[in-house]
Amino acid sequence: MRTSSTILLFLLLAFATLTASAHAQLPPDEMTSRNLAEPTPDWVFILDPGYPTSSIAKLDIIDGDARKMLGQLSGGYLSNFEISPDHREYYMIDTYYSRGWRGTRTDVVSIFDAKTLNFEAEVEIPPKRILIVPKRDTTAVTPDSRFMLIANMTPATSVSVVDLKARKFVGEIDTPGCVQVLAPGARQFSSMCADGSILTVQLNDAGGVKDKKQGKPFFDPNKDPVFDQPAVAGSHAYFDSYHGAIHVLDLSGAEAVPEPGWSVYASEKDKSWRPVGWQTIGYNEKRGLMFVLMHQGGEWTHKQFGTEVWIFDLTKKTRVGRIKLRTPAYSIYVSNSDSPILYTLSLLQSQLDEYAVPDGKHLGTVAQLGTPFLARGP
Repeated sequence: MRTSSTILLFLLLAFATLTASAHAQLPPDEMTSRNLAEPTPDWVFILDPGYPTSSIAKLDIIDGDARKMLGQLSGGYLSNFEISPDHREYYMIDTYYSRGWRGTRTDVVSIFDAKTLNFEAEVEIPPKRILIVPKRDTTAVTPDSRFMLIANMTPATSVSVVDLKARKFVGEIDTPGCVQVLAPGARQFSSMCADGSILTVQLNDAGGVKDKKQGKPFFDPNKDPVFDQPAVAGSHAYFDSYHGAIHVLDLSGAEAVPEPGWSVYASEKDKSWRPVGWQTIGYNEKRGLMFVLMHQGGEWTHKQFGTEVWIFDLTKKTRVGRIKLRTPAYSIYVSNSDSPILYTLSLLQSQLDEYAVPDGKHLGTVAQLGTPFLARGP
């Protein structure tokens, strides 16, 4: 009995010695990092607000060609994000509370280097930014990368202006009854108003108001509301409505000018389908194609998930294709490349699906994305 115990003790000591020796021979850890390349047109940026808690948002940066995660940024409560037009910086527009979900509120624009994803600086803004389920057009950056515009609602509506070059908040512009921001020009922005019109604000070089003009309503909110996240191409915005109308606005001038629109329906049979989802419309400028997320349903089913994406030729204003989705989607985005990729976000399945345009071939899936709500490209 004593001999067996001695042998067991010897074996345990020998094993411990060998294990210690093996651990001692492991090389020391070395921290490494790499820089991101210049974004390609097929990169896609996915905003996850982190539901159901929504206290820490995250931004996933994905190479759509390789379906590979390139990096992540973290934000705050119901954050939004922007990309500088020169691709040098990424921005998270954040809200924080001193006690997590309560206490003193602080709103900031967080600035990150686009190559390293390192935090660079923050600009504190008035704690007024609109806190809703993330929408793309609650913030905007002017095309010259100079000003950041942030929509506010307290419930009074206004827009905060941040000088990104000087890294400072420069002022607040009242937009009574009008919310969100589209920035088609270097010194102007447009906001959608409650009566179906557009308010256009001209800015001076300091980011203050030079002029304001509110146009006539281009849709009737009581009869056929529009989704408020249009596809924007240059100075033109394309709004889809609950009943399938496409409204086109030229935002280049001092006042928004409606242009001839059309219907997504080619026949009475099509009217069993409706535009649906959260981010419902996409655009590829190089091919002149527009994309609308659709499903079969009746009145007030506009928040359902889409099962098809319809493709339209903007020159002919006709449907030229339909893509049947493998997984029902809540948001869509289309890359602005010569061979476009359609990206669809499946909120319940926590994934991104990719389809070739125009044939609709399923290219692959990026899974485990949390609660992906918004998608956009560089």
